[in-house]
Amino acid sequence: MLLNIRDASPQDVDFLVGTYEWAYRGGYSACFDRYGVIGPQDFWWVQAEKSVSVIEIDRSSAGLLIIGKDRRQLLVEELLVAGDGHAGRADRESGMLIPRLYGQLVEHFKRGRQDRILLRAAERNTVALDLAHRHQFTFVNALVVSAGAAAARPSIPEGYAIRRATADDERVVARLSDELLGESFASSRRPSPRRKRVGDVRTFLAERDRYVTGVALTHVEAGTGLWAVAVREAHRRKRIGAALAGAALQYLQHLGVKPVATYWALDPGAARLAQRLGATTERTYLYLQKSI
Repeated sequence: MLLNIRDASPQDVDFLVGTYEWAYRGGYSACFDRYGVIGPQDFWWVQAEKSVSVIEIDRSSAGLLIIGKDRRQLLVEELLVAGDGHAGRADRESGMLIPRLYGQLVEHFKRGRQDRILLRAAERNTVALDLAHRHQFTFVNALVVSAGAAAARPSIPEGYAIRRATADDERVVARLSDELLGESFASSRRPSPRRKRVGDVRTFLAERDRYVTGVALTHVEAGTGLWAVAVREAHRRKRIGAALAGAALQYLQHLGVKPVATYWALDPGAARLAQRLGATTERTYLYLQKSI
């Protein structure tokens, strides 16, 4: 088996889109931080921001590799080998495929002066999970995609208030988002209190004595409402998050869109909130790492 990983070119876009659609068939994409079917315009954006490569087996396109960054750490965002054409051959020759893919990743990460490989894999990505298993990657966390949370009337704890953010709050919203949400709500999609050119955004704030204690962010695009909630540590376990979530979900219900949220599996508060709101898990992305 001849394995080659090369930089993607504009001529590869149709193949990249087809491979991605085969793997996910719509839904939320962690790589693109959005919900829905991926199209050519998405891969043009990725090519400008991340390393996009085509995996060739015996000189034919068989998969894709997308490497981005999680802060200063390189991250394998997608490692896909297509399910038809070369799929049967890849399965039969997996004893050769997996070690060679791993060797290529080691070389890439060493060139990037990294001391570990960080890999993200959807729970059904058999090639990426096989690679992680065979080369003894360790579990770091899991990004859970939840959908269909119920919009309940916010029950605001005594002493607190929930209000819609205004343009004057933009700085505090940005600071809270960076401090509390970080990469879980990507900055390219993060709503500000002002209306953006693409989609609808709305932000809600929780306050106590005019001090902002939490934030709920929503971003509506293509009939789906992405939302996220974060509360300062000193004000947690007081149902502030539930109140903020209620405000965000009522807004999304008013617009008639499907609510979708992501949270880290090792955040018990987020998991409890999703369960309490009746959200169901749509997809899970595992984060795995190995020192090199």
